[in-house]
Amino acid sequence: MSSSWFLARRLLLWRQERRRLNRSAVIAVVGVAIGSAVLILSLSILNGFEAEVHDDLMRFEHQRVLLPRSSKADIETAAAALATAGISTRPYAERKLVVQSEADYRLVTARIVPDLTKHQAAFGESVIQQLPYRPLGHGVIIGSLLADRLGLLPGDEVRLISPLDISLADPRPPQLKVSVQAIYEFGILDFDDAYLFTDFPAAEKLVPRLAAYSGLSIEGIDNNWTERSLEILDGEKWELRTWETGHTDLLTAMKMEKLGSTVVLFLIILVASFNATSTMVMSVMEKYREIGILRSMGATGQFIRALFLRQGLLIGVVGVGVGVSFGVAVSLGQAAYHFIPGPQGLYAEGGLPMDLRWLDVLVVIVGALAMSLGAAWYPARTASSIAPGQAVNYEK
Repeated sequence: MSSSWFLARRLLLWRQERRRLNRSAVIAVVGVAIGSAVLILSLSILNGFEAEVHDDLMRFEHQRVLLPRSSKADIETAAAALATAGISTRPYAERKLVVQSEADYRLVTARIVPDLTKHQAAFGESVIQQLPYRPLGHGVIIGSLLADRLGLLPGDEVRLISPLDISLADPRPPQLKVSVQAIYEFGILDFDDAYLFTDFPAAEKLVPRLAAYSGLSIEGIDNNWTERSLEILDGEKWELRTWETGHTDLLTAMKMEKLGSTVVLFLIILVASFNATSTMVMSVMEKYREIGILRSMGATGQFIRALFLRQGLLIGVVGVGVGVSFGVAVSLGQAAYHFIPGPQGLYAEGGLPMDLRWLDVLVVIVGALAMSLGAAWYPARTASSIAPGQAVNYEK
């Protein structure tokens, strides 16, 4: 260890007259450590919940959807053109329907998928009730809140009504009886209350001219495919919709929540830095004569300033090292072993979700060290301005 670091540590931590550690300095280190650990753990939890929401959205939503802007857009021609370019697609459609049970009725959004059984399997653990077999005839998958409102269980029969397809020739809206195949629960937004899923054979019997309301879902998440698909198809006839554009408010809210939490939790480190400032100011007063002796021995004001800046950096390095190490260990341990239970009814099997991101760790380290150096600036400036002769003759 260089002499400057030795002097910085000695001046900060050791009280010669009492021959013991400077408790205020230790408290400042502990404060920085606690703030760093809490910040790492909080960001990991927010990232974990964000990842859970993202995974649920990916099971529920299509990532890239091409929708026709005019009746001149032909689905089959577009799918063939994209397939020639190596871009895989599948049919997609969405329609407002009324679902009616013996107890009540509800206006919902129907997502129409090619294969209902495969789509149900993609929901994974989000399916909370299901039939052990596929019912005869047509089926639907509905959300848990919608099932509660309509008093439905898997196997019950409901009636789908398409009020938007009333014609002058037949004023009665098209209707179709279907069976509830499964009930899902995502617990985000209004998915569990406002959506149901059915397949194209059922929808084609219910909705005339279904192709006019259909689109294409791009398979995979390659952004190059998205750009190429817009180049291949006529942009005036087709519109690209992504899951991000459909949930801009939710994504913005999660980003603002993370930013706000980061700012608020950094206040813990800021308070610890104020404590470090007061500790080093007291250190300057207690070591007034020692600083004067150093100045009389030839130490420059810049050297004295560097000593106290090193004290602030020492508080930051030790505090951040301990706090970040603890936070990283708990986050990685929770991700691997799930020893912290999650909220009751949510993430019961996986426990509290945590997702450690190294960029967050870097932000915490840099921010905490910057605050620690900032806390040392005023005491360092004060110490560097001490006159040698006055300090040597100073009586405590």
